[in-house]
Amino acid sequence: MSRFARTLALFLVATPFLAWSQTFDEYIQLRKKYGISSSADADALNSFVGNRVMEVKGTVTGVVGSGDSEILMLVGPEGEQHFVSSTNTPDWLKSGSVPARLIVQASRDSEHALLHATLIGAASESTVAAYEAKTAKPLKAPLSGRIGGSKSSRKGGRPQPMQGDVPRVTTNPVGQPPTNISANLSAALPQYVAFVKQRNKRLTDDQAQRIAQSILAYSAHFGVDARLIVAIIITESDFNPNTTSRAGAMGLGQLMPVNKRELGLTDAYDIEQNLWGTVRLVRGHIDKYSAQTDDSFEALVLALAGYNAGNGAVKKYGGVPPYRETQNYVRKVIGIYRQLCGK
Repeated sequence: MSRFARTLALFLVATPFLAWSQTFDEYIQLRKKYGISSSADADALNSFVGNRVMEVKGTVTGVVGSGDSEILMLVGPEGEQHFVSSTNTPDWLKSGSVPARLIVQASRDSEHALLHATLIGAASESTVAAYEAKTAKPLKAPLSGRIGGSKSSRKGGRPQPMQGDVPRVTTNPVGQPPTNISANLSAALPQYVAFVKQRNKRLTDDQAQRIAQSILAYSAHFGVDARLIVAIIITESDFNPNTTSRAGAMGLGQLMPVNKRELGLTDAYDIEQNLWGTVRLVRGHIDKYSAQTDDSFEALVLALAGYNAGNGAVKKYGGVPPYRETQNYVRKVIGIYRQLCGK
């Protein structure tokens, strides 16, 4: 039996009835209900493990079945095909090659297990993109009252606001440079290259280009604001791809040996591999703590604390651990991030 047939057989089961008189306002309410503030490319489903409601974007190329047992064929930017079960799919999704945002209930027990995804809501990509452009706001939550104020350590003064929340992009497998950057990403790239080179003047032009391009591409791929990744890399290594900490953390995102093993990296100092792993880890921490709190800023703070000190320490202390290094780390990252967002 083919992979498609096996997948189809597993998905063609009874699922809860979903009425499709849904309006766009109702779709936005679903986003708010599930705490969705950003979407991920459909291909991020390849690496998803766990059980949560998420928004993915891709192209719906067809629908198999009818009525209460339908399968949407969703294609991501890398051409990967994903299968989403649905009931009474709206007609506009059946017109062939429809760019769309889908809110899905996704679950996978392990990295090698079959993904189960069930449709909860849908809207056209253009409509959601226009809504996001209209309502976009820079990060506005201060740190005061939580773990103190913040001050950027950027050399030469306050950084200029940078483009963030970049759109989807086609990326190659880990260890290979990202390619086929979209027009919007291409427009943002020179600004990121110049910023990276300004931070670390020892980098060659090629290194600065690779770092900036990888940050943009992998941030878009995993649905993370590129400016947040820039702030993390500044704090971790200040864009030195060859640095090693006393604890053995490696490269731009200061990945630990355990991260290298778990992520399947062959060279943690390689620019593309390190940044792919860094962004994927950040995405995982954000997902973990977003599921535990309705406060997106609190989730970000805990995600950064988990990245620095480990999730075990965050769990032990019920929040940001009372380690001076971790508290300073969170302050610094968020301070730089807010400045990159123009705050």
